Amino acid sequence: MARIVFERIHSEVRFHNPLRDFAEDLHLLEIRRDPLLGDVSVHNPYLKDKAKAFFGECDQDLIRRLVEESGKNCFFCGEGVEKGTPRFTSDFIAKGRLRVGEAVLFPNLFSLGTHHPVVCLCKVHFLKLSEFHPDLLADGLTAAQEFLKIVYQKDPSAVFTAVTANYLFPAGASLVHPHLQMLVTPVPYSYHGRLIEAGNSYFREHGSSYFADLIGEEKEGPRYVARQGRWDWLVPFSPMGNNEVMAVHDSVPDYGLLSGTDVTDLAHGISRVLSFYETLGHLSFNYAAYSVRDHHAGKGFRCIFKIITRQNLYPNYRNDDYFLQKLLQTELIITQPEELAMALRGHF
Repeated sequence: MARIVFERIHSEVRFHNPLRDFAEDLHLLEIRRDPLLGDVSVHNPYLKDKAKAFFGECDQDLIRRLVEESGKNCFFCGEGVEKGTPRFTSDFIAKGRLRVGEAVLFPNLFSLGTHHPVVCLCKVHFLKLSEFHPDLLADGLTAAQEFLKIVYQKDPSAVFTAVTANYLFPAGASLVHPHLQMLVTPVPYSYHGRLIEAGNSYFREHGSSYFADLIGEEKEGPRYVARQGRWDWLVPFSPMGNNEVMAVHDSVPDYGLLSGTDVTDLAHGISRVLSFYETLGHLSFNYAAYSVRDHHAGKGFRCIFKIITRQNLYPNYRNDDYFLQKLLQTELIITQPEELAMALRGHF
């Protein structure tokens, strides 16, 4: 097993603080590099005291009004799924849509990839994070896998899959109603492609999988959370978003080849993370599972899942993704990964 380097760079910032009658203040910054990609995140411990200014507290009256108003014309509610959502052509999916439990999968009206279905997760218009129960998530993730297997039969160019979710407007969702979506494409989108290439480069250099080595390095360490079936859950050393948690499958690179138990175990893990996020006061989130079709994956990749929190909902909330993330591609760490992992372990 190759040794993975967790690089930290420290620097000092000195200034005269008007909040302390212009006494001199010293801030100690820590910059972290992702061991695989080299992506940078930065931590200023003094920002933790300012977290409420960054994220605020969810305004429950605003959320109630948002749910009520959006529910009046939601085409995922009631008969809306039948009357208001697209259908696949009969030569692709005979019944036009896929159903697993309450989950319903159908085409996206505005596709962002060769195959871009949406999965309405449930009949309920709004869920608290603790209400994303494992069975509900498993049905949606299973519908996505069934769709992927159909695509594999019909489209040999379909190689790269991302199963994703945006929950509520701060996460980029256009609808309140719980749903997920997936992209199946002949070209990996940017971050996905970088993960694959870096993983395979690591394998060529070291003769082992980076992701297996990562779990070997992190297990029993301060960022490791738990093992759920064949998934290892941990908090990344240099996160790409707020409160990021990730899971790595121990061998399979292809979402289409996960067993039913693998999908169920992933759903259980996601449910636990979302319940944990609720205890932190968060409501909005994004997640993505990254996959490569088996015979295109090379030997360095594994199926990976990543989830992050997004900005809370209150009047005139600020966006938590700004120049630092969008244009400098550097993430701001509010809570150190080691502290986040310690708090999360009790939920597994």
